[in-house]
Amino acid sequence: MGLINEGNFHVFVSGNTQSGKSTFTHRALLQIRGPVLYFNIQGERVPRGFMNVYSTDVDTEQLIEMLKDGMKINLIFSNPRTGYDYVAGHVMNAIMDAGFDDQHPVYVCIDECHLLKGYSLEIAKYVATAGLKKGQRLICITQRPALADKTLYTQAFEHYIFFIAAGDSAYMKSKGIDYDFCKAEWESRGKHSYCYYNGYQIEGRNPLTI
Repeated sequence: MGLINEGNFHVFVSGNTQSGKSTFTHRALLQIRGPVLYFNIQGERVPRGFMNVYSTDVDTEQLIEMLKDGMKINLIFSNPRTGYDYVAGHVMNAIMDAGFDDQHPVYVCIDECHLLKGYSLEIAKYVATAGLKKGQRLICITQRPALADKTLYTQAFEHYIFFIAAGDSAYMKSKGIDYDFCKAEWESRGKHSYCYYNGYQIEGRNPLTI
């Protein structure tokens, strides 16, 4: 079993800076059996196994063909303030009509999803509500869950929660997740530990072995 379960649902990963969420997500993406598109807007270093593509060089049709070939793509945005809104939105929208389905899905991972706005946010919300039947599974990552659009986390079935400050815990309350329970788990299990929630149960998990 991989770090992230491969089911027909969306995933939400949250945690403050240096909480371990990025290392966890990168490893999880490599384990996924199928194509992955990672919107890398913070210049995160990713492990071997990804094909680097720069947002300034994006050819959407070619990108989709690469995904259909099962590739894992690290789509790098050198400056998230320029071009991110259009490119991310355009690519996600194109994937919706690219022929993926629940038997042959593509995983679209959005780093720092709280930075989505305008067109890209509207398309992300569209994917969150209608993407599963089109084979587009979202993995949203954020260090500021309180600033993320509510649709992105309410439509997620699985949640991987690394340490977040109490001020960012409002999203947990809206999902019925006990912040105090998670805080106790983070403290007892140590740095980079996390909590897993699937809508029915919550449990603490030990940090990855680096």
